[in-house]
Amino acid sequence: MNLMRIEFDIPEEKVQNFSQDARNELNKQASKIADEIVDEAGRIEASRRLPETNSEVTQSNVKEAATQPRMIVARRKSWKSRIIQIIAFGSSLVAGSLLDTDKFKETNHVVWFIVMSFLAVGTFVYLTFNQDNNG
Repeated sequence: MNLMRIEFDIPEEKVQNFSQDARNELNKQASKIADEIVDEAGRIEASRRLPETNSEVTQSNVKEAATQPRMIVARRKSWKSRIIQIIAFGSSLVAGSLLDTDKFKETNHVVWFIVMSFLAVGTFVYLTFNQDNNG
């Protein structure tokens, strides 16, 4: 596999306080972002290419790929986050269906309503305050 090497010039005063590990991580993250831009530019070009024509990614494809809003936050949601979202949705539906004032005379019904309400609120609060970790 052939690799294309791209180098970036960053003024030394901007990274003077970076440890070697921080510099390595910066390099790694820059490479990852560049890889995502390359993939997105290829998708943009493919979506606009006429059938039976040659592929050519242009400067405007690359610029558009780099400025896509999703490129800034291109993170996939974890399985844990998706499961918690499903629990939040399901418990909200169940709590809403249990909201029957005529049945609130039954202790069992009230307990289930409270449990589902707390589960719905708890998962919603968790997802809201952990957005950065949940993608």
